[in-house]
Amino acid sequence: MKQRINLYQASIQPRIESLALASLFGVMLVVVVISLLAWGGMQWQQHQQLQQNKQVEQQLQRQQEQLGLLQQALLQRQPAAALVAERDQLKRKVEQQIALQHYLAAQQVRADYAFSKVLQQFTAADINSLWLTRFILRPGSSELQGLTLAPAAVPGWLESLRHFDYFKGQRFNELRLLQLPEQQAVQFHLIAEQGD
Repeated sequence: MKQRINLYQASIQPRIESLALASLFGVMLVVVVISLLAWGGMQWQQHQQLQQNKQVEQQLQRQQEQLGLLQQALLQRQPAAALVAERDQLKRKVEQQIALQHYLAAQQVRADYAFSKVLQQFTAADINSLWLTRFILRPGSSELQGLTLAPAAVPGWLESLRHFDYFKGQRFNELRLLQLPEQQAVQFHLIAEQGD
């Protein structure tokens, strides 16, 4: 059995590989060319990105200018005179209608509930030959207008009204009869005031 090893044998010794200068220069040249190409590609990409950013900024600036111009135009724009006049007229109409509603509401509150009783009394005193066309009822006075085919029935109708609550204490001061031209009907006008 062998107990010694000869380290000087050529088969055991490490191999030393030497790189020739030309090969080293070639490898370095390839590395430099690849590095330059990568750097050039990155520069080109950066340039393209900068161009895109510049275009987007210009577009944004143009749109902001347009927006500013539109806002100025809106601030300076005045409504048409015809529309302003129409609006004012409609506003006046609405105000008048509101005032009329308030007036009618106040009149309705003031109206005595006995008014419906007066209508019932008119119905109770109804005569076929007599028609009321207009009547005005105020506290202490009355005014009645109408048509009749039988003028002689008017005094009897007045007598029947005298018995109703609303007309108690009122005196019929004036009675006017007017024959309508080319008609059988006679127009009458009665005015009653509170008596003593």
